[in-house]
Amino acid sequence: MLDAQLRAALPDLWRRILDEPSIGTTLMEDLALPPGGRIQGWGYGFVLPEDWVRRERFDSHPAAYVLRRIYAGMLDGSFKLMSDAEIGVANAQGRFHYINFYTQRRKDLGDPYVQSVFNIANEAFRAASAGNNTEVMYFETSAYDAPAIAAAGFQQCAYSDESSLESLPAQDRPAFLRITRDEARNTLPGTSVRHVFEHHPPLFRFSASQRRLLWLALFDESDAHLTARLDVSVHGLKKLWRGIYERIEDKMPEFFGETSGADDGRRGPEKRRQVLAYVRQRPEELRPWVEREG
Repeated sequence: MLDAQLRAALPDLWRRILDEPSIGTTLMEDLALPPGGRIQGWGYGFVLPEDWVRRERFDSHPAAYVLRRIYAGMLDGSFKLMSDAEIGVANAQGRFHYINFYTQRRKDLGDPYVQSVFNIANEAFRAASAGNNTEVMYFETSAYDAPAIAAAGFQQCAYSDESSLESLPAQDRPAFLRITRDEARNTLPGTSVRHVFEHHPPLFRFSASQRRLLWLALFDESDAHLTARLDVSVHGLKKLWRGIYERIEDKMPEFFGETSGADDGRRGPEKRRQVLAYVRQRPEELRPWVEREG
């Protein structure tokens, strides 16, 4: 629940932070529906600074309404969004913490259509979260939606102020869930959240601009769309792809096989296909990774 002042500030806040590297967001759309009614769910989340995690007592029992405090903290400066480099350090140290939020237009868990939307949301969650060297994953949702989140593999935890929520209708109460790396890896693969704890160090260590290009290209965006999203010229886009190919060939000369060293004008599309097939299998290449010396 957000107060009126905080709710009024959200549109401008989201416009300001939407492209920040520590924020992830995805929409669940039903393209069979008419325009204006296609969006069925929205998932989003934030990489959490470790000092904030400690202060909020996420390892035991945080106070309820975490999202409210994150928004308020972004507005007053007490919650600092992490940079790409800071996320890379957390990843390399295996201390990546992330909190998820999700809202869905229709709620009846007994409705097959609602279940199908949750299924799509789980697929989107896996795609958006896989590849990070996650230490703990968190989720705050409504008590009504908590069973669906638990089915994805999260474990429900009590708030420190649980008794203050008892006066609320059951469906309006918040719920907090989490799972640690050790807890996830002590279970067999199968749930969505177990999947995102699979991790290998990235081999190629692409730059932030190269990773952004690869992520957008995974969705079969046209070059015209890519240049607009990345704010680069056609020449700049070709330079980014060339840098990706060169980095791969430096680390793994045999990667492109017969296309290795070939003219990018003739072989570029095939190289691009090979690279995108690889990063779909190894999503850690899409995540920041910064190893500190010493």
